Amino acid sequence: MPRIYRLSRTGLKLLYKIRHHRGHGIHSPFVFNLINKVIEEKTPYHAYEDIQAYLDSVPNIDYSQRKYNLLSFRLVNYFEAKQILEIGSGTGVNTIYLTAPSSKIDCNCAELSVKKIARAQRIYKEWGRKINLNTHGLPVLDKKQDCIFIDLNNYNKLNSNLVNYILPLIHEGTFIIVKDIRTNKRHQMLWKSIMDMESRTAVLDLFNIGIVFFDRKLYRWNYQISF
Repeated sequence: MPRIYRLSRTGLKLLYKIRHHRGHGIHSPFVFNLINKVIEEKTPYHAYEDIQAYLDSVPNIDYSQRKYNLLSFRLVNYFEAKQILEIGSGTGVNTIYLTAPSSKIDCNCAELSVKKIARAQRIYKEWGRKINLNTHGLPVLDKKQDCIFIDLNNYNKLNSNLVNYILPLIHEGTFIIVKDIRTNKRHQMLWKSIMDMESRTAVLDLFNIGIVFFDRKLYRWNYQISF
């Protein structure tokens, strides 16, 4: 009987690094530009220093800058998103990166952990952005969202109704960032439910982060990207 071999987590990450590095083999101009100008962009922005200086000024806050924080900033900046929904905002650090590109950004956050909420409130206090923190569930919104960021680890109350909640909030220019898509089977199931949305087009799979687009000019296609 033939033996079935499975790639280890490290091996799978290496495979993702090899495939489509710097846009190699990708024929979509949209995805190619996104990889080279946003996802794999290494040039530091001046805003990174401003964000770090601000976070360092907040008392009793320990944080470390993560790759997904910088990616959050670059995506919002690139697509000029103004209406942002962050589900699972945690201690609020990533919210700062999401809202840093413009003072015109309107951000609604959802977080359930009492300890994390207390830290987030301290971080948001002097930031100078319009941030509405929802602490008892997902916010009821009457505007379409340009960017939806979902941290599956931070917000563990999400279920199969997630797609029904998201659907009325998306428009053709919306993009969804989903973090920790492969942490466990439940996260994989939620990620699959988003990928199965009928209106979605291109999906970028960065191994543990997924990005979903709804632009009708794009093909309904999945790309595995180095990150």
